[in-house]
Amino acid sequence: MKRERRIAVILATLATTVLCGCGGASGIAFSNEEAAKDALNTAGTVHFDGDVKAVNQGTDILADGQVAGYMEETGFFDTKWTVSIDGNTWFYAKFVTDEPINENTDTLVSATTYGFYDADDTCIGYAQEQAVKGGSGGYYICYMDADGNPKDYYSNEEATQTYDSEGNLIATGTVDFNGFFESQHCYVEITAEEDSTMQMDFMDKMAMYLYLFSDFNSEHLD
Repeated sequence: MKRERRIAVILATLATTVLCGCGGASGIAFSNEEAAKDALNTAGTVHFDGDVKAVNQGTDILADGQVAGYMEETGFFDTKWTVSIDGNTWFYAKFVTDEPINENTDTLVSATTYGFYDADDTCIGYAQEQAVKGGSGGYYICYMDADGNPKDYYSNEEATQTYDSEGNLIATGTVDFNGFFESQHCYVEITAEEDSTMQMDFMDKMAMYLYLFSDFNSEHLD
């Protein structure tokens, strides 16, 4: 299945790369945590740095060029991606493989699924690759609340484009190396469309980052 293939690639990445240290979180450029959260939710561009030779990622998260938080990846078989602000956990993401949300329905096939949880381990939402049974459109990414209800926007399978329910482009995702001769350090950016009135939750921008970086990382294994 698609889900198992993606997880297998990620585990292969962990097994064949060398742990590289990261510099740790920088101080946020905002007056308090709530202001930083608001900036991440409303930013025109959210930026993550990456290192394809590192086992676990660690990066400041920039909202329109200003440090607003920190993302740290931990674990091996039980990988977590934790977003914190000034050292305080906002939420974390992990693979979800054996919950009701993973079950196929009469009309949908599910694949790679991330669950999102607050600091008290309460589920706050999901992002899941889905495909319509018998359809020809392929997979797309569905963003859901904690009860599994879809939100009013979705992404293509590659997480490079996000659309509202009427098919209007509301955000784009980009991942690339930092320079032409660079083969290790990269970046991921989620950029909102200037004329869009639809706002993505930062949690879902984080999901775009996870899908984008996972695929990019697997493509550039040594």
